Amino acid sequence: MVASWLGCLTLLMLCMLAAPDASSAEPPPRAPLDALWQEHMLTGSAATIYVDESGQRTLLTPRRPFDEQHGEEDVEGAAITTYGIHVARLDERWLLWRNGGWVLRGGLLARVRENTSAIELYGKAVIRQPPYVPGGPFPRDPPMKRGYEFFLMLRQAKVPRATILRQWIFQPRDVVKDGPVRATLQYNATTRTATVTIMGLKTPVEETVETPR
Repeated sequence: MVASWLGCLTLLMLCMLAAPDASSAEPPPRAPLDALWQEHMLTGSAATIYVDESGQRTLLTPRRPFDEQHGEEDVEGAAITTYGIHVARLDERWLLWRNGGWVLRGGLLARVRENTSAIELYGKAVIRQPPYVPGGPFPRDPPMKRGYEFFLMLRQAKVPRATILRQWIFQPRDVVKDGPVRATLQYNATTRTATVTIMGLKTPVEETVETPR
């Protein structure tokens, strides 16, 4: 019985190898996903978007209000707020394994208002998910790698798109293993400077940026 089952599995794998496009040697391109994510960030809109070879689908998802007073220090948790952005493409495959690709999750972390403008801090988790089988007798979560990006922005009234003042990019090797990555924003109206602190990295970051006058 076991030999018969193994024979069927071997035959199935051989058929998949012989079929066109049965396996994928590389993950799907990330640049179009980053462009989608950034467009929603610049316009200040929320979105949950899934992309595949046939195009993209925008899903309606429940969202909780953004906390104007305390912000959202957890980058991935920001994805479910009224300024959250989730963009994913998970159609990468290899032999019998599926569900691989990219997940970009995050959103608005902090906002400081001044007159008719606002200084905002956005965070994005860049998650690389390899192909895997989610079901079966021994299901397990795939080994995912997480990098992070942060954006300090100026949003002005009656201007449809915000301006990026500073960007920080961190690779998975920069992140503390199994630790949450958080960021805070402090603004000094007298000196017109914004201080961004990023935690959960092997080398924490604190940087002060001058904002336009």
